[in-house]
Amino acid sequence: MSAITAQTVNELRSRTGAGLMDCKKALTEAAGDMEKAVEILRIKGIATRDKKSGRSANEGVLTLRVAADGLSATVLELNCETDFVAKNEAFVALANDLLAQVEKHGHENLTEQVFHKTGQKVNDHVTEQVTKLGENLKVSRSLTVKAGPGGKLASYVHNGSKIAVLLEVVAEGGAASNAGLADLARQLAMQVVANGAEYVRREEVPAERLEKERVIAEEFTKSEADKAIAEAQRIVEDYKGQLAEQKAGANDPATIAELEKRIANSEKAAKAAEARKVGQLANLEKIKTGRVEKFLAERCLVDQPFFRDPDKKVSQLLDEAKASLGGSVKVASFHRFAVGETA
Repeated sequence: MSAITAQTVNELRSRTGAGLMDCKKALTEAAGDMEKAVEILRIKGIATRDKKSGRSANEGVLTLRVAADGLSATVLELNCETDFVAKNEAFVALANDLLAQVEKHGHENLTEQVFHKTGQKVNDHVTEQVTKLGENLKVSRSLTVKAGPGGKLASYVHNGSKIAVLLEVVAEGGAASNAGLADLARQLAMQVVANGAEYVRREEVPAERLEKERVIAEEFTKSEADKAIAEAQRIVEDYKGQLAEQKAGANDPATIAELEKRIANSEKAAKAAEARKVGQLANLEKIKTGRVEKFLAERCLVDQPFFRDPDKKVSQLLDEAKASLGGSVKVASFHRFAVGETA
């Protein structure tokens, strides 16, 4: 057996890109034979995986499953390097297998768990898939979401499993057992994706967020007013330049008269722009209030127009559900996930 020294370990690391402990294990298994150790690492796929591990893995899929009782749900995001691999059946199957793994054995030390399908470590199974698919793979997150008291979870997965939403509803009376509740909850989850809701209702929006919108409204209003004035003044100066050139050159009376007319009109437009700015600044509080109201209507789920009937707000949809389902239905919360946002 050849001696296993720090030098030989580092040489193996340099050749394969594998980790320190993996190199030590391979050299021990190979009785110090460098070429045999390289072969061992390649067979295990460790060299291939470690070489790819530094490459960006921001594509992938979200896989999600709600428990049969609707009281909990498990979410897992598996990432790869390209959208091409993200659509690969083997990659999608791996994501679903890993979801099942955390459902059975929890999230802690996922890569060190015994994989439920093969009996090997999860890490080793993923390594094999890295070798087959030829890209760096990683589980960027896995978590369990639980419903609150009286709540039920529903889900919607969109855009090739790139976006997923978990939404919790609380139903009372007959609505709690009505078969139509599940469909309503799913449509509400779709609403979160379709219209980009951030909050369920206005009361949830932090005061600092509203103040930020007010500041943005003020700065935007002033900026747009200044731009309008500057553009009007630019046009005046442009016509004045043309007039000077005309007088110094062809000096055509008709052209000069037309340019003088345009200058006069442009100067009026510039004064009008300045007057509009004065008016806007005088009504700045009203403008800021209007912008905040628009923000709330766009970002709060219950205030949004329903994506399937823009003439109806989501709050109206929930009011109608009370009659059709036999009891009130409220949205307690929602969670929106997007591939790559944790990278």
